[in-house]
Amino acid sequence: MNNIIIRDVEKNDIPAIKTVINEVWEWDTIIEDERTLDAAMGLYLNQVLLNGTFGRVAVLDDKVVGVIFGSIDDVEPQYRMLMEDATAHALTLFGATERNRTNFYEVMLKLTAAYKQLISGIRDNYDGTLDFLVLAENAQGLGIGKSLWLELKAYFEENDVKSIYLYSDTECNFGFYESQGFARRREVEIEFNYDGKLAKVNEFLYDFRF
Repeated sequence: MNNIIIRDVEKNDIPAIKTVINEVWEWDTIIEDERTLDAAMGLYLNQVLLNGTFGRVAVLDDKVVGVIFGSIDDVEPQYRMLMEDATAHALTLFGATERNRTNFYEVMLKLTAAYKQLISGIRDNYDGTLDFLVLAENAQGLGIGKSLWLELKAYFEENDVKSIYLYSDTECNFGFYESQGFARRREVEIEFNYDGKLAKVNEFLYDFRF
């Protein structure tokens, strides 16, 4: 029998969240050194924690298997105390092999540019964001993703949020958002180059109106 608990995010959840991120997105295929991989995921997750005003983890049989973060404009962030040492992580990346360092920046720079393009000119249409949602493979199909979203949705409703947006892509289960009533508004294709091998990904902007 599955014992599922949804609760607030805590500092000691961060390593488990990183494990889920790597399991789902397979960052270890482009960054093979464990220390560099941990630093890269730490810097990525710091960006989510920087502005988050709401966060929940899903715990299945005493193990963190999913997490969601959201934010409301002009509300004080609540999770910055969970951020890891960005300077230490940056120094780790600086000392990493050229391959690991290049692959990390390939991801971050191109994603950042794609997100900027997708939201250009329409950011003021929204007063909230679903910043991050990831679910371990063994937890999929159990309704956990929906439970996490409903917790965040209730938070937005309680705070009179009218519309939110999120980014997703063809590497994620973007169909989940469509099943929950999100509408795809924009799309852009980006091309990653890992070790001379090209990978194309479509990035999407979805929104939800309350």
